[in-house]
Amino acid sequence: MGRSRKMECEEIHRLLNAYLDGELNPDRQLEMERHLILCPSCASLAQEHQEFRAFFRIGATRYRAPLQLKAKILAAARREEAKQRFAFLRQSWVYAAAVIALGLFLTLNFVFPDTQKEFSRQAVLRHSDSLSANHLVEVASSKPLVVKPWLTAELTFPPPVVDSPASGYSLLGGRVDRIRNRSVAALVYQHDNDVVSLFCWPPVKEQLLDRDLLIDGYHVSTWSSAQCNYILVSKLTDRQMNELVDSLRGHIQSGTYF
Repeated sequence: MGRSRKMECEEIHRLLNAYLDGELNPDRQLEMERHLILCPSCASLAQEHQEFRAFFRIGATRYRAPLQLKAKILAAARREEAKQRFAFLRQSWVYAAAVIALGLFLTLNFVFPDTQKEFSRQAVLRHSDSLSANHLVEVASSKPLVVKPWLTAELTFPPPVVDSPASGYSLLGGRVDRIRNRSVAALVYQHDNDVVSLFCWPPVKEQLLDRDLLIDGYHVSTWSSAQCNYILVSKLTDRQMNELVDSLRGHIQSGTYF
């Protein structure tokens, strides 16, 4: 029995980096989650790996392009795009196609409303309801190794959990919620007196585009990855919201999450 457990732990150690990078298939990911819940030694090792990654990510030097360079590149790109568009529109058949396309676009928008905005509206509603009903979380913990297994057991996917997405933010816990008849994970963070909700679910039927909205006084940001769609809802300032979105996306893209 001891030998079997040892071999199992060795397999977990071999797959640990792939697990932290989110590269395992869902079944294998769930096996890893279960083992980490039952094995304190492997859970401690996973925590050390995650902290090691976070240390280097936070300490890494980032360089931003000068604003003048960015402006020149954007201006050149717009000029080239305008030239190509003008040459294309000089073709007579394009006018007829444009009329047809415009009519189709208006019809589709009338029959099928902006579903992404509907997702965002419902996310705002669920966030607002959780505040008013004092039902922020169903599993209250600042530890991803507690929150993630609970959510994974309640859902059909393992949501990526970032313990501290940016300086000054702390994980309060998570809950299972519903947006447009989809079961989603809701991760709740706190920054001073502000509460932030991050909703996520697999992009099986739809993939959310990068978008920023203001709905009923709440800032909403949407994006997606191969793993999940994300909707972030808060009453942070524009600058705070942008910084938090950039930080969250950086954690998820680099695999520094649980």
